[in-house]
Amino acid sequence: MTVEKKAPRQSGIELLRIVAVTLIVAHHLVVHSSFSIMNEPFSLRRLFYQLCIMPLGKIGITLFLLISLWFLIDGKQSLRLSCRRIWILERELLFWSFVGLTAQYIVDPQSVNEETWLNTIFPISRDVWWYATSYAVLLLLLPFVLAGLKGMGKATHTKCCIALLGLWGIVNLIPGSYLDIYINVTGFIYVTVLLSYYKWYLPSLSNKGAAVLAISGSSIIIIWNIVLSLLWFGESDKLLTYINPVQKEWSLPILMVSFGIFILFKGMKFRSRIVNRFACSAFAVYLITEQHYFRDVIWTQLVSLGDFYHSRYTILISLIAVAGIVLVATVMDFVRQGIFCLTLDRHKGRVFDRLWDYVEKRAGKLRSVLKE
Repeated sequence: MTVEKKAPRQSGIELLRIVAVTLIVAHHLVVHSSFSIMNEPFSLRRLFYQLCIMPLGKIGITLFLLISLWFLIDGKQSLRLSCRRIWILERELLFWSFVGLTAQYIVDPQSVNEETWLNTIFPISRDVWWYATSYAVLLLLLPFVLAGLKGMGKATHTKCCIALLGLWGIVNLIPGSYLDIYINVTGFIYVTVLLSYYKWYLPSLSNKGAAVLAISGSSIIIIWNIVLSLLWFGESDKLLTYINPVQKEWSLPILMVSFGIFILFKGMKFRSRIVNRFACSAFAVYLITEQHYFRDVIWTQLVSLGDFYHSRYTILISLIAVAGIVLVATVMDFVRQGIFCLTLDRHKGRVFDRLWDYVEKRAGKLRSVLKE
């Protein structure tokens, strides 16, 4: 039986998990609202929410992925370990799936149908949470992807990075370019190729270099939003067509900002039990706020952007709302952790290990029979 040993938690990176999920929740405040800010007059207020539409959420997603990959790239890899990680991930997905289903059935039983049940029982294959689905597929492929990258050596890996940066970095900046890798495992593999090259072959980036990278990427995104918003005032469809190439998933400016921020937080050398404790629930905050039923309740009933967009204190209200939602979801996950501690986590992964050993043993006997 293989059991992964956990390294001491670095609070700088743990704090970054909290920052990442907060950016994602701020992004959802706007994108899941029925209120269209792009039809509002351009102002600092609209610019704030306009940046929430894409950049903040995409930076948060990339930060989550960078944190996970940083430890996985040089960690022990095998098909068994990958499946074990997916098994453990699936338990949390199922928990929040059934909590959401229960709440939906109590409040609105008529809305529960066969689609709801399928989403609840098969959250990964049904893509209920796209990030979780893509991450699970990445975990399954990672032993083979990393073996291939390691085996190709530095020279070929360099050419691979150049090709991908040219295809999905430079060419994909063309408005309307049909090369979008969007929100699926392809983008995850793209980032894996780039990050593994940095970690294996390049010298560590200094904090000054990381800050320059993050500021440069942020400047491109902000200036691009301002200039095009003034250029195409009142033409929201055309505006988004030309703005999105610099701020969609895995775009060069987004990667610049995310990687720069990641390096800065990784360099923070401190330990905080409070930060580490709250960071344990960062991913759960995403799961809770993006569970289909909870998402509709949160962004259409509890916090609807249209109700306070025109308020003088709209940005302050948004910040308080986002912080409150993150805090409430974190507390909810503390309850889940307590339940798991008393039940499933008493022997974490033991059921999987026994099943894997059993299947492996039976497969061995089958091979013997086939050889006879």
